[in-house]
Amino acid sequence: MRLKPFTDAPAATGGAPSTNPRSADDKREHARQWLLRELENSYFFPREWLLERVVPHDDEDLFGFSLNTTQGDAFFIASIEPGDATEAERRLRQALRDSSFARLGVSTDGAIEGTRVLRRRSNSPECDYVSEIESFAPPSSHGLLGPYKAAGGGKAAEGRPLEPISEALENVFFEAHGHIRDIDGLHADEALDELCKVLYAKLFDEDTTPAGAAYAMQRGATCTVEEFAASVRRLYRDANEYDARVFSLKIPGHDRSRGVFNSPIRLSSPALAKVAETIESHWLGQSSIDVKGRAFQRVLGPTLRAGMGQYFTPLEVIQFIVSVMQPAVTDLILDPFSGSGHFLTQSLDVVRSRSSATDDKMLHEFAFNKLHGIEKSDRMVRVAMTDMRLHGDGHGNVRCTDALLDFQNYPDIRPESFDIVMTNPPFGSLLGPEAVGRLGGFDLGRGRRNVPLEILGLERCIQFLRPGGRLGIVLPDGVLANRGTDFVRRWLADHVKVRAIVSLPVETFSPFGTNIKTCVLFARKWKRGEAKAIDYDVSMISVNNIGYDASGRRRPGSEMAAAAEAVNGFIASEGW
Repeated sequence: MRLKPFTDAPAATGGAPSTNPRSADDKREHARQWLLRELENSYFFPREWLLERVVPHDDEDLFGFSLNTTQGDAFFIASIEPGDATEAERRLRQALRDSSFARLGVSTDGAIEGTRVLRRRSNSPECDYVSEIESFAPPSSHGLLGPYKAAGGGKAAEGRPLEPISEALENVFFEAHGHIRDIDGLHADEALDELCKVLYAKLFDEDTTPAGAAYAMQRGATCTVEEFAASVRRLYRDANEYDARVFSLKIPGHDRSRGVFNSPIRLSSPALAKVAETIESHWLGQSSIDVKGRAFQRVLGPTLRAGMGQYFTPLEVIQFIVSVMQPAVTDLILDPFSGSGHFLTQSLDVVRSRSSATDDKMLHEFAFNKLHGIEKSDRMVRVAMTDMRLHGDGHGNVRCTDALLDFQNYPDIRPESFDIVMTNPPFGSLLGPEAVGRLGGFDLGRGRRNVPLEILGLERCIQFLRPGGRLGIVLPDGVLANRGTDFVRRWLADHVKVRAIVSLPVETFSPFGTNIKTCVLFARKWKRGEAKAIDYDVSMISVNNIGYDASGRRRPGSEMAAAAEAVNGFIASEGW
């Protein structure tokens, strides 16, 4: 840090410190004024700006000052303890740990040698030494971004409007994701998680900024990277608090099941500022759903393949299941193991494509109230909610909880409620008695030492279906073929009418880390009082080419569309 020796020049905040400070208070104030002069003389902070933004601290926890944003949040903290550099630094470290928004500060004992600049780490409360603070850069005096259509039909305020994402700019999220990885060194899935938080704040900024005002997420409105990053952290917290207030009134247990965005942004200030600056000029709310959906998929697809394969269902399988289930605008739909939420967004895309302009009210009701998901991973819930919101649907209906718990744990979900369940449950894990005992009641787990997770997932899906409801589920082949799982097939016969079983090639999940042979089961839950047929036709189809090979490379001659046509033809003839 470019600090000069003490001088007796006038302080930036007015007045002059004592030229020969004697008391402890005089020494502290002398050091404070010295730091303020350095901000003015060496780092170009204007005196008028400092008079407006400096907040002195003089208490047991901290003597010094902070620099605040226009919202009143500290983005830079100074800790002063003349003659005791260790104590000054200790207090600064504690202040940065306690601060919601500030990540940078300076501590001093009143001498150049005892002055340190510290930056809090992005993913922990610990701090590192840095060599400099950032110089002041005047905020833009014109051309700020905002919804500048003046209220009341008056003249629009001067400024720049946001631009929707175009096909030429579909890489904007991919670019932002890359900045996170480059600056903070996060793994791809961690970087995706942080990107979702910034997009969440950005969408809130677009939705809530009034006409005639400037958006909060724009670099040109702030004087340093630290101030900009602090303003984005404030925006993110405001978005979370707003959603908590709104959704808690209509969704029981919102904080427990939906409040996944209360996890703080973990990015460093430089990374956060760079990401926000990358997306700030784009109008997400008014961008084409197809374009911004593709833009998000450019990040999501490779990230899921790279490090989150257990949550990934190939798009080819999702589209196949949705095309057979044929969701309608009146259907209540659930994915109880929703992962990234693609069964839900694909359902919305299909229903939206089939709806006419006269169906706007029903489509809105479908998008915001009839698409539901459950997912244990809070990170994946954030991903799913972000993707769903970019698709313009009910992101508030994805719950962060375990889909296999006793139904008493769900304040707003009841058994036998949904028209359609589509899912790919996790498979490959054996649950012992202790694990099964903490879950809900399952016929298929009763009296058994070990039960595959996918078998309990299958039973839970059918529990969620209303009588007459329809199921499309990915399962390991062994569930429907092995001698040891005949108890599952007997239970299925008593609860559902199987309509089709489609065998998928072994490479279906190979690019995502597993070579388990899988199939898709389509079934309808028996209606109350319905005679349960024993002898009936079932469509049996084997797919040999899913459209890619075991490494994920595209392979011509996919049979998925033909399989969907065959199953749909069978159902059209035989019925569900």
